[in-house]
Amino acid sequence: MREFSKTLLLLMLLPMIIAAIAVLTTSKPYILSILFPLILLVIALSLGDKPTISITLNADKSVMYVGEELNIELNVKVHGGFGLLIIRAPPIPDTSMTEGFELTKGNNVHVIFKGFSDVNRRFTYVLRAVKRGNYSLGGIDYVYYNALGIHEPIRGFIKLEGSVQVIPRIKIIRRVLGIVKPRQGLPRYPPSRLGPYSTEFRSVRNYVPGDPYKFINWKATARDPSHRVMVNEYEREGLRTTIILLDIGWWMRYGTAEDNPLEYGISLTLSLSRVLLRYGYNVGLWTIPMGPRVIPSSGTTQYYRLLRELMFVRALPIKGYTMDPALHRLIQETDPALIIITNVNRESIEKIIDVVSQLPTRALIIDIMPDTVLMRNLISGLPCNQWVIRDRVRLYRALPRNAKVITWDPACEGVGSLIARVSTYLGRWL
Repeated sequence: MREFSKTLLLLMLLPMIIAAIAVLTTSKPYILSILFPLILLVIALSLGDKPTISITLNADKSVMYVGEELNIELNVKVHGGFGLLIIRAPPIPDTSMTEGFELTKGNNVHVIFKGFSDVNRRFTYVLRAVKRGNYSLGGIDYVYYNALGIHEPIRGFIKLEGSVQVIPRIKIIRRVLGIVKPRQGLPRYPPSRLGPYSTEFRSVRNYVPGDPYKFINWKATARDPSHRVMVNEYEREGLRTTIILLDIGWWMRYGTAEDNPLEYGISLTLSLSRVLLRYGYNVGLWTIPMGPRVIPSSGTTQYYRLLRELMFVRALPIKGYTMDPALHRLIQETDPALIIITNVNRESIEKIIDVVSQLPTRALIIDIMPDTVLMRNLISGLPCNQWVIRDRVRLYRALPRNAKVITWDPACEGVGSLIARVSTYLGRWL
C-alpha cells in the first residue's frame, strides 16, 4: 500500500514537472510525454474501486448415510474491482466438517481473476461422507487482492445456515434365519402392554375365561380324564426385552477414524435393533461405563430414539466400569436378553469381566475384531483366516460362565450373517 502511494504520487508529480519543462523550453516532445503518465493515473484511479462480491452455496441433501456423496454447487458473482479473488468453500480446515467428509470430485478452492467485465461463475464439487455426525456447513472464506495494490486485501466470511446429518450405515434385514422368539418364560408385563398372539406354539393348558374359542384344543379336551377344556397357548408379540450394552472404552477406537470397533458396533446396534423391533421386542440401549441410555420400548419411534443417541457417541479413556443401579434394577424386573458389543483384548478383558460378573443374568458378548480391518488397509487382497481368533480364545476362557462370545470380523463377515447368528442365540441360548 505504501509503495503504491509512492507510485501514485510520482504519477501525479511527473506530468507537472514535464509540463513546467515544456513551458520553459517550448519543446513539443515534452508536451506529448505528459499524456502517458496522465493515462496511467486515470486507469489506476478507475480500477481502484472495491468490488461487490456475492457467493452462494447449495447442497443437494441435508440427511445422508455414511458412504453417500454430497453434491455442492457454488455460485460466484463479482461486480467492480480489478484483481484476484480466492475462495475456499466447505469443508474449511480446522472445522468439524473436515473430519466427516472427503473431497472426491472437483475442488472447493478456486482462484478467479476479475478483469474489466463482471464475473458470474458456477462451480460444482462432490464430497463423500466418511463418518457419522451432525455437521454444520460453516461458511465460505474469501480474499480479494487488487491487481495494482491500491488498497489492502479484502477478507470476508459468509456464514452458511445449513447443516448435514450423516447417519450410520445400517443393514436392512428382510428375513432372519433362526429362532428369533425366545422360549424362556412368560413376560412379566401385564397383557395390556403386549402385542397380539403370534403363530408360535407354546404349550397346552386349562381354559380360563377370556381365552379365544379358536384356541380350544378339542383333541386334548377329549383326552382329559377330568373333562376340562384345554386350549393352545401361543407366544405373544413383544414377549421379550433386549438391552444392548455398547462399550465406549478407548479400545473401541482401534483402527482408523472411519473403520474401528465403535463405528461397526453402532452400525450393528442399529441394524439389530431394527430387526428386533420389527419382531415385537422391546429394545433398550446402555453405553458402558457411562453415556447415553435409552429405556427399553418398542415401535418405530424407539428406533429413532436409538439413532438420535448414537449419533454423538464417542470413545473415552476410562479407568473402570461400575454397574448402573437403574440398569441392574431393570434387568431384575424384566429378565432381558443382554447383548454386549465390545472389543475383547488384553487391555479390556479385566473391565469386561467386572461388568459380566455384576450382571444377574446371562449375556451374549459380540467381540468386534479390528485386526483384519487394519491389515486390509496395509495389504491388498488379504484373505480371511483364523489367526487372530486363536489369540482371543485364551481371553475368552477368563470370562465368567454366564457369558457367551460371538466373534465378528467386519472385514470378512457382513452384518446380515452376524445378525442371523445372534438371532439363533437369542432364541435358543438365552
